[in-house]
Amino acid sequence: MEPDWSDFRVLIALSEAGSVAGAARLLGVDASTVSRRLATLEDAVGATLVIRGGREFAITADGRSVLAAAHEMADATARASNAIRAGKQEVAGLVRLSCIAAFTPVLADLLPIVKARHPALDLAILVSNRPVDLMRGEADIGLRLFRPVEPDVVFRQTSDCGWGVYAAKSYAAAKGLPASPDELRHHQVVLYDEKLNHLPGPDWFERHAGGFGSHIRVDSSTTATDIIASGAGIGVTTCLQGDGEPWLVRVFPEPIAFQPCYIVYHESLRGSARIRAMADLLAEFLKSVEARVSGRGFPHPAQPAGGADDRLQRGMSLRLIHKNRADG
Repeated sequence: MEPDWSDFRVLIALSEAGSVAGAARLLGVDASTVSRRLATLEDAVGATLVIRGGREFAITADGRSVLAAAHEMADATARASNAIRAGKQEVAGLVRLSCIAAFTPVLADLLPIVKARHPALDLAILVSNRPVDLMRGEADIGLRLFRPVEPDVVFRQTSDCGWGVYAAKSYAAAKGLPASPDELRHHQVVLYDEKLNHLPGPDWFERHAGGFGSHIRVDSSTTATDIIASGAGIGVTTCLQGDGEPWLVRVFPEPIAFQPCYIVYHESLRGSARIRAMADLLAEFLKSVEARVSGRGFPHPAQPAGGADDRLQRGMSLRLIHKNRADG
């Protein structure tokens, strides 16, 4: 005889209530029904699950094993029910999207698009320099610059994020710009902590500019952007941040490294209409701003036109302007 799920519920109620009468109240049945269902479950599994002694009882070792299985079935049933309900929900409510600071300028443009496409849907952008725990519900969706490795997550790869080499206009005016990566060793540079040197941009820059002359080390691309903009040295940051900073110029016209972006959410939210809608809209939006995110062919108003000679000539002109202003 196969055990019935309702009989497993009796064992769970007994463990939670601590008595037959309490289990009966939890289940909304009488005490005799609880005793009868427990006996049926014991017959089905072929073991004594509860030792009775008047009003007191104790769950046996076999009973604890069956109880653990009962909890697993209850959890699976709850997950299935939640997924079904989520699939029937309207595209409404709040979606929390986690990302690093580099993405906030471009994602700000997504907010009115979300409201126009799904009026009942709200988007909250959570800025964090660490990957949030999606399983614990710290965010609903994550936008990441690395392939997810944790279990039970759904992800899709989207646009590449580009890294570029940047200098402040004031730095270019005072010291000129290198014509090639080899000349970076002759400049003050902004490097990254060792924990970030595995990223494509910082790794490229460390190999070409690390170990030479004066340098500053930072722990985030946001800090790097701020320090580069101050004129303290040449460095790398994401093209999203560098191209959005009016005080910076690209040292080399094209991005020097790329890494893919991933949209990630927990498997338990796969059936949620609001999560699916937001993930689809985010992927569509990132595709529409691909040039801006990757830095490929994105018009940079402060970038010098032409090749290396033009950039060097621009540096000389900037120094001359700087000198004339100082003399005047």
